[in-house]
Amino acid sequence: MEKLTAVSEDTLLQLIQDIPKADAKYAETVETALSKSFIPIEAFGAIKYLLKKYAAAIGTATFPATPIKAVAICCADHGVAKENVSAYPPETTLHMVANYLISRGAAANSFADFIGAHLSVADLGINKPIDDLPGLIDFHIASGTNNSAQGAAMTREQAVQAIYYGINLAQQLHQQQGVTVFLPGEMGISNTTASAAITAALLEEPAENTTGRGTNISDSRYKTKLATVKKILTTNKPNPADPIDVLAKVGGFELGAIAGLILGAATSHSITILDGFNSSAAALIAARLNPVVTDYLLPSHLAGEQGHPLILQELGLTPFMTLNIKLGEAIGSSLLADILDMSIKAYNNLADDVEAKLLMRNKIQREIIPPASISLTHKTFDYYTKTMPSLAKDSMEQCQLRLDNLAKPIYSLGVIEQIAAQLSGILCDDLPHPEEISQHLLCFGLNDKELVTDQLACLHSFSHQAQEGPPLTTLALLTQNRSQMDAFEFGRLQGENLSMYHHVIGISLLDEDIALADELADMLCHPDGTLKWDKTDFLSHLPKDKQLLASAIMGALIAASHNRSMVILGDRGVIAIASYAAQLVPEVEPFLLPMEPQLYQLNIKIPGITAWLGMRLVQAAIYMLNTMKTFAEAKVAVANDGPGAGRQELVH
Repeated sequence: MEKLTAVSEDTLLQLIQDIPKADAKYAETVETALSKSFIPIEAFGAIKYLLKKYAAAIGTATFPATPIKAVAICCADHGVAKENVSAYPPETTLHMVANYLISRGAAANSFADFIGAHLSVADLGINKPIDDLPGLIDFHIASGTNNSAQGAAMTREQAVQAIYYGINLAQQLHQQQGVTVFLPGEMGISNTTASAAITAALLEEPAENTTGRGTNISDSRYKTKLATVKKILTTNKPNPADPIDVLAKVGGFELGAIAGLILGAATSHSITILDGFNSSAAALIAARLNPVVTDYLLPSHLAGEQGHPLILQELGLTPFMTLNIKLGEAIGSSLLADILDMSIKAYNNLADDVEAKLLMRNKIQREIIPPASISLTHKTFDYYTKTMPSLAKDSMEQCQLRLDNLAKPIYSLGVIEQIAAQLSGILCDDLPHPEEISQHLLCFGLNDKELVTDQLACLHSFSHQAQEGPPLTTLALLTQNRSQMDAFEFGRLQGENLSMYHHVIGISLLDEDIALADELADMLCHPDGTLKWDKTDFLSHLPKDKQLLASAIMGALIAASHNRSMVILGDRGVIAIASYAAQLVPEVEPFLLPMEPQLYQLNIKIPGITAWLGMRLVQAAIYMLNTMKTFAEAKVAVANDGPGAGRQELVH
């Protein structure tokens, strides 16, 4: 990639001011197309939002099957690292750049590969000479910024240059590779200190509201970091009305480049999906330079730094995921880009003719409750409730040890790490492999309801992103003339049979009435999610049809858990039923993974979609576990502070 000469501030500002607004007519085209389906428009939730934002940005409502995506990691060192504000030494920046390009074992590599994105790595200011890293983009400005606690991090001219380099990085990726979805990430020890100062300065917030623990530092080091951010602000007095002044005074080069990348994506009619705190702080700079840039921004997850929600609120963005991720390597944004891919597939499939949709519908396996009544004895029920297995603690401990020694700050992948360890314990396997994990969706419905073909076509679109192969979804149909015991046994048999062959089973309700799941949840739970009724008689508070559905779901999740399958709870109704089941049989709870709204806040009401997204999240967790390299394998410096110190090792 071509390295550019310096540019004047006037030229930069003119380039930024020329960014056009996104074209709202294409968002309206998407809205119109979705409204023509037999799915109520409100059921699409985040699918509609993502498609409309993307269409307006790229200037068309005709989408290719899969957008071209790029993870762009901007790297630079920070002079403020001398203030001892990070759990990792400054040389970690260079180590991680080598990991991206040579070992290819960082989280950024893993998640980019998982979603099929390009990975670009740019040097904006690494504090070491580099001449042997293949593929590194040379946008080097200086060997790290100055110590911002002692004075300005960089000159104003360098700040302009950093932004300009980022703009051109986006433009070249768009022109040369056709990228229309940008996922910025960053590597630079102490960069959350710079981001905390940027956020405090631009939002005029006290440092306490914007400064977090970054790489999981100890209490004592956090006090040092907070004092350092305060010193940066008082020493430099950055002007909140001048984003370039703020960048120049508090740093850093890679954050300026990400601001430029966001601006460059907008000039190229492309979308940028923000990751965590650092990329959002850079987006704040970009938006202050030209507010139009927010037309081209999507949020992904809510990061662990307390300044992050302040930025998102300022940008008018609401995050879709709460995964406790504390790593700025485009992890949350990769997951959202994956959902965008699936949404585009569904959108394209919904535009197909009826015959094509019927073919998709017919790929969903159907099971109907048998006509004969079932005599289920207490002995059968006791067998399940009294012989429920427990998670394999040894496997979980070994899995967690590997997770802690992967080349990243300890615990920084939050829920994704927890899912990997949970599945390890369920399967009694220290290192579950992606190709060995089979998944299946089990949906319960009533046979007297005519299911909407568009719902099933949409469900098919999402399922095939998660797993190719034979039928991936079973629709288990009940009839009104059966008893609760019949329904429980029918569900039990479905869970039993599927868990013999599948390691992960999603459970969801499927009905022509998209309100069913929420109605069931509201009958069983208070608005805060707590249970309304006693576990022994909660079914009596439901109408007959919902009693049958709840009984079947209980049977399925108990049987699947008993056979050591992870159970993805795919909607609020299923989560409510599972909560009662866990009170009756507490041993099932370690096998359950609730999705909405605990982890995802997508508000998608199309049955089964959130369950498939949960199974995709499990796939991502296991892929990460297997493809990332340890500190020893990648030769990256380990933590010298916080819970990672002593837990992370450089030896095998």
